[in-house]
Amino acid sequence: MYKKIGVILCFLFGMTVLFAEVADNWYVQKPIRGIHFEGLEHVSKAELDEIFSSYRGKKWSDDVYWEILQKLYALDYFSEIVPKAIPADPDYESVLLQFSVKEQPAIIGIKFTGNNRLRSGDLLSKILLKKGDIYNEIKLKTDEESLRKYYLEKGYAAVQLSSTVDKTADGIIIHFTITEGKQTVVSEIHFEGNTVATEKTLKKTLASQEVRFLTAGIFKESNLEIDKTAIHNYYAERGYIDAHVENIIQKIDDKTNPQKNLVSLTYVIMEGQQYLFGGVTISGNRLFSTKELESKISLKKGAVLDMTLFESGFQAIADTYFENGYTSNHITKEEHRDPSTKEVSFTITIIERARSHIENIFIRGNKKTKDSVILREMLLEPGDVFSKSKFTDSLRNLFNLRYFSSIVPDIQPGSEQDLIDIVLNLEEQSTANIQFGITFSGASTANSFPLSLFVQWEERNFLGRGSSISVNGSAATDTQSLKANYTENWFLGTPLTVGFDFGITHKYLYSNQDVLYPMFTDKDAKASKGLVPPDPFSTWEEYKANPTLAEAYKMKYNRLELDFGMHTGYRWFPRYAMITLRGGINFSLVKNFYNADLYRPSDFAVRNQQRRWSLSNVFWTGVSFDNRDFAYDPSKGWFLSEKISFFGLLPKIEDEYFFRSETKGELYFTLLNYPVSPVWNLKFVLAFYSSFSFQLPYPKQAIGENSKLLVDGIFAGFGWTSLGMAGTGDVLIQHRAEFRWPLAHGILSFDFFFDAAAVKQDLKSLKKLTINDYYFSFGPCLRFTLPQFPLRLMFANTFRSNNWKPYWGNGKGADWKFVLSFNTPNL
Repeated sequence: MYKKIGVILCFLFGMTVLFAEVADNWYVQKPIRGIHFEGLEHVSKAELDEIFSSYRGKKWSDDVYWEILQKLYALDYFSEIVPKAIPADPDYESVLLQFSVKEQPAIIGIKFTGNNRLRSGDLLSKILLKKGDIYNEIKLKTDEESLRKYYLEKGYAAVQLSSTVDKTADGIIIHFTITEGKQTVVSEIHFEGNTVATEKTLKKTLASQEVRFLTAGIFKESNLEIDKTAIHNYYAERGYIDAHVENIIQKIDDKTNPQKNLVSLTYVIMEGQQYLFGGVTISGNRLFSTKELESKISLKKGAVLDMTLFESGFQAIADTYFENGYTSNHITKEEHRDPSTKEVSFTITIIERARSHIENIFIRGNKKTKDSVILREMLLEPGDVFSKSKFTDSLRNLFNLRYFSSIVPDIQPGSEQDLIDIVLNLEEQSTANIQFGITFSGASTANSFPLSLFVQWEERNFLGRGSSISVNGSAATDTQSLKANYTENWFLGTPLTVGFDFGITHKYLYSNQDVLYPMFTDKDAKASKGLVPPDPFSTWEEYKANPTLAEAYKMKYNRLELDFGMHTGYRWFPRYAMITLRGGINFSLVKNFYNADLYRPSDFAVRNQQRRWSLSNVFWTGVSFDNRDFAYDPSKGWFLSEKISFFGLLPKIEDEYFFRSETKGELYFTLLNYPVSPVWNLKFVLAFYSSFSFQLPYPKQAIGENSKLLVDGIFAGFGWTSLGMAGTGDVLIQHRAEFRWPLAHGILSFDFFFDAAAVKQDLKSLKKLTINDYYFSFGPCLRFTLPQFPLRLMFANTFRSNNWKPYWGNGKGADWKFVLSFNTPNL
């Protein structure tokens, strides 16, 4: 300590001398142009720039200089520091601080001795110090504890660990010496004193588990306290509020297994007597009625006392105040027992205080993201009355940005009794990604090869201002495209989204033909709403009898599309859901290329777009209500949206004029969320999805074949990929149920789905909708929830129904058809 103070004083003296060589105090109140370091070998220049970048532009003063100095020494990276002040311009109007440094010894090696059971790579991942880092004694002690804790988690209760440091001319070598001892596993679990609950039932409540097939059964001393609490809670939920574990008898067998210690655990339980709920008395409440507060406790007088349920009700009473901004109230409960009736009643005393207002919102850990980007997602601001629901919704908004890997909120007392500070501790994650490689393109035709080359650059938090920009290109056998997008999520500081899209796309497409007699005109197409029977058929009845024959008569053509789009949206945040109103307009220039002397498409729109460059414009608008906890991988909540689109905006110029409506709904329930480890929960989610879409041509107009709604087997009717025109129409209905099991939260989930989709020719035909119209499928699915890899790997078994009698889609049996779909969230 004294040595460091002496160094700092010498440092200050040297700085004064160096500064005096140019002119007396010329640098005072001059802006700091930059801070440079010379002599760096292992310390990252980028790390230092990040730490000291905030001082650029500040005016030099003793306080600023002392602050820089303190930070520099706090790093403990350097044994010598020599300062130098350099004029940053010929007029001495700004100063450049230069530090010549000599680094502390760097770590050139980390070695482990005695780790026979755990790999060195696993141990290295648990420590802070890495090869190339500057040696730090405090970090070394922390790493020792981390390794010891890791061994204990793996069941090595007798582990001994120490470290030594070898100083060489080249740097520091750290040696960790480990005596692992035997791993301890739980061989048996027994109970004594349990008359109410069976041994099998109690075992299910424990964190400690017996070693079994697929169960490691690792013994952890820390789990014993968790077990005691779990057993107490089990009994307390059933009226045995005095039940507790008096002792846990451990018997260790170190003889039977030469590699492991086997421990037998016996939990000695005192159950006590069962109590009933005698009611609750509430006093001190003036803001809310007694009846309203009592309704928060769902226990009925005379029922078996469930302490978990009572505590939940007690917390709900506190939340009633908390939700309305009364965060400084004092709420206590007192227990009263009646031994004669075996009843327990409670008195809840409330000391009401004034509402709490938000004094400050502090943000920590955001190095890239601007404070304004974070604060605009908050539904609360300084001066507001605190609201728990608004606070929770604000955190949800921040999570859905996907800018942060960790968000840890904290509420602290303000400068006065009725003031509070909100502190947001953030850990940023990468928001930019560059992707390239081979992926499945999700081809929509049987003739298309599903692999494509792609390259994409995306930045979701451009310049830390919350806007997004992306450029991507792809090349497949049937489609090549280049697209760009820019979106400003908060236009002019309001929750108004404004975005622009640009794109150029080339496609190889297939179309049914109409070159054989009788040939249908555009007038015939409009009369039949765009559906004319393809070659070689003259009527739809002939086509339905043998639809696969039309495949042999299909023609191939090229399509070039130039697209420009603008979109906007606005968001509201009422208590029940986030409401988003969106709208946009897309302009497209389309041209088809084929030899008109040899081919004649049955789709009138394809023919028209071959004769000339055609406009294809769309105006759309929509509204959504979002109550999901996380938009990209929900586990609870609901979503509802309606989108309407108008195709064809300029009369007599475009080829298609029609209206489309799309209604979607989602519902999510968490069935189970059980913590298995500190980093993983066993979680089951039930998801439901329904959509209803229809489109109507304008009077005397028709909808082209390529614009029809369809069961494609990828987005609708999973597995039904070869329906052809039989799967197209102007009405599409889809229902889906999914059982979801997240294997790696936010990354991968195993799902089981049941899907049903039906397509009808028009709204009038809905009157005849029956179960026979649905295309069903079911099967397992691996669903990737990473935004960079939003895929579903599905195995679909298809079937239909004939008057409620199911039959397989292939006529034989379960086909387990592989389907690659996309996991794109509705927003």
